Amino acid sequence: MKSILKNRLLWLILSFFFSITNVKANSIDNISMDVYIDNEGNAFITEVWQSNLTEGTEGYRTFTNLGNSKITNFIVSDDSGRVYDSLTNWNPQDNFNNKAYKNGLHSIINGVELCWGISNYGNRVYTLKYNINNFIEQYTDTQGIYFNFLNLDQKVGSAKIKIHSDKAFSLDNAKIWVFGYEGTINFVDGSIVLESKEMIAPDQYMVGLIRFENNIFNTSNKVNKSFDDVYDEAFEKKGKTLTNFQIFLIVIIVTPLLIICNPFIWIIILLIRGRNGYISEQLDFGIEGKILPNDKDINYYREIPCNKDLERAYFVCLQYNVIDEYTLNKGIIGAILLKWIRNGYITVSPTKKGLFNLKDNDYAIDFTKMTQADNEIENSLFRMLVLASGANKILEAKEFLKWSKKNYAQFKSWFSDICIKEQKYLEQQGLITSKIQEGKNKQKTLIKYVNPKLKEEAIQMKGLKKFLLDFSIMPEREYIEVHLWEDYLIFAQLLGIASKVEEQFSKLYPNFKQETLVNSEIDIMVVNRLASDCYDGILAGEVKSSKTHDYSGNDCSSGGGGSSYSSGGSSAGGSSHGGFR
Repeated sequence: MKSILKNRLLWLILSFFFSITNVKANSIDNISMDVYIDNEGNAFITEVWQSNLTEGTEGYRTFTNLGNSKITNFIVSDDSGRVYDSLTNWNPQDNFNNKAYKNGLHSIINGVELCWGISNYGNRVYTLKYNINNFIEQYTDTQGIYFNFLNLDQKVGSAKIKIHSDKAFSLDNAKIWVFGYEGTINFVDGSIVLESKEMIAPDQYMVGLIRFENNIFNTSNKVNKSFDDVYDEAFEKKGKTLTNFQIFLIVIIVTPLLIICNPFIWIIILLIRGRNGYISEQLDFGIEGKILPNDKDINYYREIPCNKDLERAYFVCLQYNVIDEYTLNKGIIGAILLKWIRNGYITVSPTKKGLFNLKDNDYAIDFTKMTQADNEIENSLFRMLVLASGANKILEAKEFLKWSKKNYAQFKSWFSDICIKEQKYLEQQGLITSKIQEGKNKQKTLIKYVNPKLKEEAIQMKGLKKFLLDFSIMPEREYIEVHLWEDYLIFAQLLGIASKVEEQFSKLYPNFKQETLVNSEIDIMVVNRLASDCYDGILAGEVKSSKTHDYSGNDCSSGGGGSSYSSGGSSAGGSSHGGFR
């Protein structure tokens, strides 16, 4: 990583140096690639280069370490619509006119160069088409791709690579990682898309690593290694080292800049120190801390605390240990689901496929009418549940248990996201305030003071729990309207007591079932089963990951997509040089 950062720094310094001397050179504004893979695992690639050219004679793409693969059918056309003549043998030493409107393959040691004539200077658009046979590799355990799609000798303003086939790609059948650039890799409408977030420097590259969960291609390209071996090679994160010439340039160029920019450098160093943990962070709950009164000393609380906000109630209950974390985490899932049922977003319905054994009937959760939830946290849960439900958007028996085993880390991070987002919101409201405190050895700590109001809300949550559990034995009971009873049931689910509360209410107010969308007995049983499946899946996934590689799909490190690694992947074959010369 350090060597990569050094190269990036060197490139930025050189870019600055040459820009102030007003030297004009060729530039590549954008490259887009479409990679279609047929059933036999062969790739049909189309690239579009948007460029501005002032010098040189040709464009080129170098590919090395292709293994059993071979590049064929290389065709080039330009923005005028002209298709270039393909030459059998390409001579890089030819002059501008001899290369104009022509293209060809140039064989090199351990690879081949795809070359074409610049033909005209100015703003140019070139379309490159070529095939790579045996693109998909058959490992000893599964199929996959480990390929350097883009690695040029000059900067590229932006790049986007789309990989697709007749089979839709998703977390159900593939895991994805990328290396070498600042950007993302994601599943988009059945395709896998790699996209840069910023300029790609000459020392950067776009390597894709894809594991197919099933042997979905009829490839004959067998490789005598497992995907685990390839995965380990990719994550070795081999960086590039500085040459003597680069060190010389740093000495003669960077030294004067260091003198001029000295104050700014110290500011950057301080920021880096803070990011690397020199400034720690902790919550301060005041003199009384997190300790709450005993249950016998808690008064009944009849209102819904925390402004009826489930995420805030979750945060408060977790911080003040109102109930244990296991019950609370299951409770927040069930509470959100009951809220969706109450709002008419989802339904629990009978199915013949055998799910949730409830008495004589089975049930499924139907998400077909739901497009999005009410906030970011709920939307994240909704997306996970829909992914688990498959194409029919009906969550059936054991589907979520199976999905959460593979994606346990994603679900674990969802609980953390609730606290992170809620804490930021409380800081915006002024209920959590910050102050930097300097201790021994000038080590700084960011203290976040929690307003006592949150502790009062925690006491209210305990009071609500006591009220709901004791409601049926109270000598004086008031009539509860439908909407308030639904709120009570949702918060009872959060607190892990919904089944007990529902049983009381059903006896006291049997007509509620006709006045609400919540079929309380069945719905509570279903959401409790779903929450249990979630935790069973998380535990099973953690046990499995401790014994093998993590291909769970929660983020870039486990195959689900997201940001790329700035290093690693350097052992991949494919693109190794290119640009204009």
